[in-house]
Amino acid sequence: MDSIFSIGAFILLIGLIVLVIIVQQFQQNRQYAEIQARLREIRDAELREQKANALRAERTAVMDPITMLEATVQSRKDKSLTDEELYQVEAARTRVKAITDELMHNQQWLGTPYDLEWHELLERIPLVRGAFLAANFASPSAELPSSTSQPAAPPPPAASQS
Repeated sequence: MDSIFSIGAFILLIGLIVLVIIVQQFQQNRQYAEIQARLREIRDAELREQKANALRAERTAVMDPITMLEATVQSRKDKSLTDEELYQVEAARTRVKAITDELMHNQQWLGTPYDLEWHELLERIPLVRGAFLAANFASPSAELPSSTSQPAAPPPPAASQS
């Protein structure tokens, strides 16, 4: 009887040890998963920050030629822009707006003075701004159609430069 009690106590002790080991392993796995989740969040935040910095550097690279264009326009007697320069400003506008949208979407937008929208950047280059707006929003030379005449035909589609 003593031996049955000893064997039973030994099996109970082994079972208790196995149970403690299983519980500790479960807790350790849970803590490991939490650590992995935290590290993933830190890595994702770091990648978002690196991407935001790369976008800001790209925005600066896009705006540098436009700033140089401002100096060129200032040195010229004619304060208007050529078609190529208008295309360059329009391409910069499109890219700056895309960068702004991406920064806002990624919640990396810092706002003034670190991040400026297109219209804020354009205010810093007044000669290019004036020439660009004059070229894009010039009043049409055609008269407005009267109510008794037939409606005017839509304008032909603009040829896009690629």
